Amino acid sequence: MLTSSLTTPVRSYFRFPRLFSPPHLASVRYASLNSAIGRGIRRTRANVKDSPREDGYRQNARSSPPKESRPPRTEDRRRNEEKRPMSDFDEDEFIKTGKFRALPREHQKFSGNRKGRDADEPQQNQRPKKAEKIKPHRSTETLPERVKENVKVPDTLPYTSPASEFIYGTSAVEAALRCSRRKLYTLYLYLSAGEELSPSKNALRKIALAKDIKVKLAFGDWDRLLDKMSAGRPHNGCIVEASHLPQLPVKSLKKVDSVEEDHFSVELGSQSREEAMVNGMNNRIAIHHSKDRRRFPVLLLLDGVVDPGNLGAIIRSSYYLGVDAIIFAGKNSAPLSPVTIKASAGAAENMTLFDVRNEVEFIQRSKENGWRFYAADAPGPGSTFVDSLSAGGDAATGSGLGIAQAPSVIMMGSEGAGLSNHIKSHADSIVSIPGSRFSGELGVEADPARVDSLNVSVAAALLMEMFLRVPLAVSDVPQKEKTRA
Repeated sequence: MLTSSLTTPVRSYFRFPRLFSPPHLASVRYASLNSAIGRGIRRTRANVKDSPREDGYRQNARSSPPKESRPPRTEDRRRNEEKRPMSDFDEDEFIKTGKFRALPREHQKFSGNRKGRDADEPQQNQRPKKAEKIKPHRSTETLPERVKENVKVPDTLPYTSPASEFIYGTSAVEAALRCSRRKLYTLYLYLSAGEELSPSKNALRKIALAKDIKVKLAFGDWDRLLDKMSAGRPHNGCIVEASHLPQLPVKSLKKVDSVEEDHFSVELGSQSREEAMVNGMNNRIAIHHSKDRRRFPVLLLLDGVVDPGNLGAIIRSSYYLGVDAIIFAGKNSAPLSPVTIKASAGAAENMTLFDVRNEVEFIQRSKENGWRFYAADAPGPGSTFVDSLSAGGDAATGSGLGIAQAPSVIMMGSEGAGLSNHIKSHADSIVSIPGSRFSGELGVEADPARVDSLNVSVAAALLMEMFLRVPLAVSDVPQKEKTRA
């Protein structure tokens, strides 16, 4: 029993030998190490309180000798203090303060049990961490929204309505926003990391907001979703969801009295209420006269053009050269898909488009109203060469083609087979573009490479230029400014 009762003071004695003396080991029993240390501190202060010093200064526990009365440190003591490792126990510091700051970390297991004022004091080396301030985002012209991080991107983006489609490409999207022939739902603009809105994208955003169209700025992994929306084709970071382009159903073209007319009329076909909301019911079409002269309307009929790139290029050339409308005939033509819209560079958004379901009836009824139809085909051995300048001859006398005396329709066929026979048989004339290596006697046999025709989009552009007699613009070459020496 004696051994167990003396365990605590014996351990304290070996740890702090100057606080305990051998006579106390047998007579004093401490409850814990903290109480033993406290008793030793109080006993030490009581012994030192009234003990006189050699210099005549009386010291107590709450006072310290003045600087001039303190004994100077010897050189050996100073060196010992410098050589003493930081992990050793500082007995003098412990006697003065009673704190365990000088103890090694492995001996400070009981420091958390201290009570009183010292237990509530924070450690000197620990400072409260300042919360990182997030700078508020300021909307600007080039970055109107804050880049949102860790936002899950949806796998797919459904259409707002069954009649919607995604138009992509800067030119096509801008034309769709400016022309307003469609119902537009949402504009998507993509920004990569650290990128700001370019002037072109910023202009699209302003146009959409001015027309109350929702604008979505996409960041991060949204580029993959935009690639799905554009079917993997280049979208330039611009996509708009819109309804289909209007295609007015037409049965026939009505009579045009003279070149002084500014509009021509059409006979509309049947359509449902939903189709009428998209296509409209306007049967008066404007004629795009040139500045220096007036003319009869010129239209382009397409039958069986299956390549969307060719179709888009034809629409672009037709719009640029001044064709008044494009007629889609037959069931094998390429649809007005987003690929076609992008290939047209936005020209399809402002082009008048007709849909003809019975092309033979349409040709016959329109011819009765004074319209002339010209079928484009490869040149044959029996072709007659007519100068484009004399193409506006008199139709009654047979000189020229009579383009300037009647409204005309140019008919183009597919890339491989050309116009079908049942359409070609109802044409007034067949027109061709002979090549420089074409021989009137041998035809295409005169060319070893057997190049007998042009691409359908190129041939359509040349024929439209000949029919419309577009003048050639010529201007002087700008002179370079002389640099000063």
